[in-house]
Amino acid sequence: MSNMKGFADAVALRRVLQKYVDQRVAVLGPPCVGKSTILRHIPGAMDMDIILFSQLSPAEKLVVFQKPWSSPVGKEMTRLANSRIVVLPGHPVFATVVIKVDFIIYLKIYDELLLKRVMFRQERQQSFGDVKGIQLQLEADIQKSGILSVEYVLTEENQWH
Repeated sequence: MSNMKGFADAVALRRVLQKYVDQRVAVLGPPCVGKSTILRHIPGAMDMDIILFSQLSPAEKLVVFQKPWSSPVGKEMTRLANSRIVVLPGHPVFATVVIKVDFIIYLKIYDELLLKRVMFRQERQQSFGDVKGIQLQLEADIQKSGILSVEYVLTEENQWH
């Protein structure tokens, strides 16, 4: 059954993505919300981590992976992502930072569920405080970007059965 995790969310997101198939689209959310799980069910979707992290130098990795997370770290990750990721129409990129696109789908998650997801994914060694900081910066950056966006609210019911 674990290969069905994220399927309901992917079906809903595919409906939105079909409307924007001729545009560059990013599906954004903080760590631990299930981006990688959802994107497995969306043909042609790409993961920012896979695209970007293989291109980073050892020095850049030291900067963007430092703990605890801070706003300057987030700004550097955004800069690096925008300098190295090219989003193509029909191939949405799932990411944790605002990248150059025409349309954003924001995976909104409320604190109670986000805390559960962070605790569930202890192998990632991310604190709730770090993930929440990334979420707040991401939301502010989406607002500042001026890019057309919609929110998709993640719930326990549609993600974790």
